Amino acid sequence: MLRETLVIALRGLRSHKMRSALTMLGLIIGVAAVILLTAFGQGVAGSVNSAVSTVANSITVVPKLSPIPGGPAAKPLTDADSQAISKLSNVAMLVPSVTGATTGAAGQQNVAVVASYKGNQYLSASVTGTTSNYPAVRQITLAGGKFFDPEQSRTGAKVAVLGPLVAKALYGPDPNAAIGKPLRLVHANFTVIGVLQSYGASSDNIIVMPIGAARSSVFGYGYGGNELSSIVVQATSTQTVKAAEAQITQVLSTNHHIADPQYNDFQVQDLGSRVATFTSLITLITNFVPVIAAISLLVGGIGVLNIMLVSVTDRTREIGTRKAIGASDSAILSQFVLEAITLAGLGGLIGVVIGVGLILLTKLVLPLLGTSGFLSSFSPVLSTSPIAVAFFISLAIGLVAGGYPAWRAAQLNPIEALRYE
Repeated sequence: MLRETLVIALRGLRSHKMRSALTMLGLIIGVAAVILLTAFGQGVAGSVNSAVSTVANSITVVPKLSPIPGGPAAKPLTDADSQAISKLSNVAMLVPSVTGATTGAAGQQNVAVVASYKGNQYLSASVTGTTSNYPAVRQITLAGGKFFDPEQSRTGAKVAVLGPLVAKALYGPDPNAAIGKPLRLVHANFTVIGVLQSYGASSDNIIVMPIGAARSSVFGYGYGGNELSSIVVQATSTQTVKAAEAQITQVLSTNHHIADPQYNDFQVQDLGSRVATFTSLITLITNFVPVIAAISLLVGGIGVLNIMLVSVTDRTREIGTRKAIGASDSAILSQFVLEAITLAGLGGLIGVVIGVGLILLTKLVLPLLGTSGFLSSFSPVLSTSPIAVAFFISLAIGLVAGGYPAWRAAQLNPIEALRYE
């Protein structure tokens, strides 16, 4: 009986191919959308977590730019502050930095620059003086060459590591072409020893050098001699971030002779809490997006309900004939319910194939695009749970949407059904 009912249901769908295909389209789109958006949402969450987990135990210390009303004169961050912070028990590593901009990063003195910048034009770039810990604490890698070592950092060697935009403008697209080349900054000659990977936006337009060289040859001792623009601290773990933050606040308050916290002339910024807030927001969005996609499944269900009501009306005489020759109400009911489930099931199955196919295609194509930055770690996550849920929801929609039309068909009076025109 089940096989016969299924054959009749398939025959009914086949007799109205276009109508059946258009009805299934809503379910196909809905199922594929749920699978795709879930996979992409989980991929985005994974990529974001991968990107921010490396800075979850980072703390940034910066001086306050304006004096505090009613408080003592603000003091800058200094090398002494950096040394005191480095000795704290919850601090694993730190990077002091001096930063600024120069419009003398390129000029006629550099032959390679003249080829790219004719006349008296200059390349404007941000200069950062720091220590050899910079790549480890800031979680950066190099596209070519090497970073300066502790000895070069200690002696203030005149070596430079270029951001990718600077390297490309001066020496061409190949990062290795810049290695060993001369670079004139303000009135000092430097040697390029490395090129950074691209991290996007302003972080690519940068020149990094030992802090001593930056102070003496670029910014000059008028910058303050021992002053710092910022100190990036790496706590021993994500669990000790708050403890490290408290220790940093205490040691800086002592060094700057501040008794009242409201007069602090520095800011200790806990990146971990910001990361947690951002991650929670991403998780909320990725969980909510499939719900939006599921609305299209509901629309598809309404389409199934509508087409089944039309089908019952169109086949009223057929229903009357079947009942007249002995078909029971349950047989009529099961025929139309099974027809609706078959319609929804086929739509759901095609949607699964399309959704999974597009995800696999994306995973195949993304590495070929040579993406960098955020997209370099992005990959849609293909899991069985959204596939199974979306498919079974489509079957449930077929059952629910086909139930009322099937019940109407089963309740038809055979004599009235045979008279129907």
